[in-house]
Amino acid sequence: MKTPSNKLEKAARRVWKSAQMFVGFHTDQKGKPRTQPKLWPPKNGSASIHGDPSAQEAIVVVKAADPDEVQDVQIKLHPNRIVVRRDADAWWQGVAVDEHTVTVRMADNTIIEIRHDGSVKRRSAEDETHVEADGSIFKFTEFAEAHMTGDGVEMTRRTEDRIATITADGVVDRARRR
Repeated sequence: MKTPSNKLEKAARRVWKSAQMFVGFHTDQKGKPRTQPKLWPPKNGSASIHGDPSAQEAIVVVKAADPDEVQDVQIKLHPNRIVVRRDADAWWQGVAVDEHTVTVRMADNTIIEIRHDGSVKRRSAEDETHVEADGSIFKFTEFAEAHMTGDGVEMTRRTEDRIATITADGVVDRARRR
């Protein structure tokens, strides 16, 4: 009998074929920066995490089982965060995990931040959306700002020349004073 976890394991095996650890040296022995890091595979598969990732970093390269379908992924281990990245034309390009936040960079340069308190921010070239820990939502665009309380009782929309608010007591829609 196939359980959901067995199906997931089979799918994972089809996506990735190998993983190898490297130490990336971004500077030469004299401290001069390199244009491309020198990658060295440690013999025992173990590497310390250097305090300055611009000088040296530990990297795990995960190879795709089918390079035509999926791209290789790099996992970079820094002293204050873990970065997962790939060169993708669609979907996600990078994920950074630190003590307080998970940040995702999408291929269209949209940034999504998930914070330790459960709040989420999404920033793109066109707009910015915040979902706060209490459930309230803020939306900012070139043309308007909108807000809804976490309980959904109040909503406000502001444009350059108008403000509209819906509350438990009624609706207000008027020209903004300048």
